[in-house]
Amino acid sequence: MRAAPATAALGTRHALFSPEWFTCAATVFDRLPCDEDTAVSVALHVTDAPRGAADALVILADLTTGALRFRAGPPSERPTLAFTLPYADATTLLFGRQDQRTRLFEPGGLRLEGAFLFVFFLDRLLAQDVTGALADLRARTADLPAAPDASGPWPASAPCDPPEEESSAVRDAREALPRTMEALCAELGRTTPGAQLYVSCPPSGVTLSVAVGESRPGVPFTRGSWPIWYCCSKAVGAVAVGRLWERGLVDPWQAVAAYVPWFDGDGRERITLHELLTHTTPVPMALDPLHGSFAAPSAVRRELLRTMTIPPLARAGERINYSPWWAWFLLAEVVRAVDGRSYERYLAEEVLAPCGMMDTRVVLDTREYREVADRLPLIHIAGGGFPAQPTHWYATEASCTRPIPGLNIRGPMRDLGHFFGTLLAGGQGPGGRVLRPQTVVAMTARHRVGLTDGFGNADWGLGFRVESRHLGEEYTAFSRYASLRTFGHYGLWTSVAFADPEARLVLALHLNGKTLQSEHQRRTLAVCDAVYEDLGLSG
Repeated sequence: MRAAPATAALGTRHALFSPEWFTCAATVFDRLPCDEDTAVSVALHVTDAPRGAADALVILADLTTGALRFRAGPPSERPTLAFTLPYADATTLLFGRQDQRTRLFEPGGLRLEGAFLFVFFLDRLLAQDVTGALADLRARTADLPAAPDASGPWPASAPCDPPEEESSAVRDAREALPRTMEALCAELGRTTPGAQLYVSCPPSGVTLSVAVGESRPGVPFTRGSWPIWYCCSKAVGAVAVGRLWERGLVDPWQAVAAYVPWFDGDGRERITLHELLTHTTPVPMALDPLHGSFAAPSAVRRELLRTMTIPPLARAGERINYSPWWAWFLLAEVVRAVDGRSYERYLAEEVLAPCGMMDTRVVLDTREYREVADRLPLIHIAGGGFPAQPTHWYATEASCTRPIPGLNIRGPMRDLGHFFGTLLAGGQGPGGRVLRPQTVVAMTARHRVGLTDGFGNADWGLGFRVESRHLGEEYTAFSRYASLRTFGHYGLWTSVAFADPEARLVLALHLNGKTLQSEHQRRTLAVCDAVYEDLGLSG
């Protein structure tokens, strides 16, 4: 249980980031061990620091113990994360509620560089404050807004019972895929509160959709719930580009600036659609210009891309530079420029409808969001020995109603399965043809080979991850039994979806507990391998 701050014996309160405040912070947190070699380093540059306050500081965050260390001055080495932000936002980052931290990324005034994935785990450390040290420091800091509710915005809830039709689906799934359901349910309460799974393998006579656990505190996960797809959304956007390619409206090897003239100058004009789709641009992931503004208004994001800087001497094709946000924002701009429809409308009409994805939303309108907001599945930060933390990431009104191309599509896993099933059928969906068979083959073939990274990424198609288990265990994307023709995508350590042409298998899995890469790969491989074993495809 978190200890309460010793407010009765606080004495003098100190201004945030003043010399006295740093001394106080050291006193408060020194009782907690901090491994500085493995701690996440966070640099803050404060653009309007008041007189007497440091305008640069480094925070070391030990994600194992919850310890923090604060040091005035710029970092001596490259930090894991580097924020440039106003003083008020720095205050919110450290002492605000979890939903307030999430909303820092929505106006467009925050700049962030580094490994964004660690933001989620830093956020959990600050939200949970398991030792009470941060609350103690807050009580010793002068001129802060009213203290946030320490219990957080999530009410305590009793275990929820799913509707009978969901329980029936679980029973059917246990009968059809016993190993799979055992592996999936083993993760409940350990790495995830809930999950959704879709499996289709016509040769084996199995097609099923199932949901288990909670989608958010007190709300059962159902087969109709709308989890966020994260980067699995990118595959849908890639198919949109493929349709334009078929019509002769775009050439993947052509420069983006040929279709979006404002993306020109300072080396931007050399970036091609092919580089965006294969994540081989000269812009490192850590320098994604939309890191701090991924949910900002579109005009703000467009201006950030118009003025983005290409690192000196950086060349395309030399390394994997995964583009979480900016690449698909540009692809969305290309779709709008050459077709005339918005990206959201184009996807809905030209991809979702033919694939029969009737319950999927590229973006929610305000009315729809407000009707379903209390039922939308939440991402929970899990693993590491701390309780799973429900969060507002990508669940606020702004981040659900502003299109974030390649990231914030929402819908049940059965719809994502229908998408990959359409591609497995050569591009023919229940509502019409999405791509020609030869275009499906071209987009899911290996376009990037010989490059790997520390996140298990290896061979890639045009917007699709391609099974690379032949390169080693760490590059196994979908299953140890998957054929090397298997293609699909990951969803930021929560989801995986793929189609295996040789097994005629489609699988889509969402776990609403976000863990680090190694844990996510372990659990997804356990589930996906079990599917192959249950279906007799592991021989």
